[in-house]
Amino acid sequence: MAKGSNNAAWILVVILAVCFQVVFVFADCRQTATGTAIDFSKSYFLLDDDLEKYLCSDLAGDEEMSPAAAYLQAKADEASERGFGLGMVRQTIYHVKAETLSQDDESATIHLHGLRRTCIHPVFAYVAKLFRIGQTHEFEETLELTKEDGRWKVCGAPYGLSLEG
Repeated sequence: MAKGSNNAAWILVVILAVCFQVVFVFADCRQTATGTAIDFSKSYFLLDDDLEKYLCSDLAGDEEMSPAAAYLQAKADEASERGFGLGMVRQTIYHVKAETLSQDDESATIHLHGLRRTCIHPVFAYVAKLFRIGQTHEFEETLELTKEDGRWKVCGAPYGLSLEG
């Protein structure tokens, strides 16, 4: 009899674990201002083509005139001038700390602080760490976000992006 109740306990644990997993997946999919600010920063430093999707309509221009396209083109030009591909100027960010300075239903101000490093193969990163080569740089930015069509978007001049420059 004890064996049967032991199996029932394990089945109950598995069912509860699956239910909690479903709840956690839905909670993780919810978009927040802080999450959008961090995702935008990752996309900015990794030189992702989808950088434009995080920008508000004030910063979004047409395909070739947008600040995001101009930034990506400038980075591609910088890499080619140095004799590298675009991958050598990509950077990854880590140890990101986000502080919400202000937030209401339609706008938010998020301050980010973290570290960035040139994005290289993980094996090379480990070797660089062993021999203390490669540089880590701090970054700090305050991002203004607004809600457009129910989604958080970055506005202002994040990391110096603007329609003028």
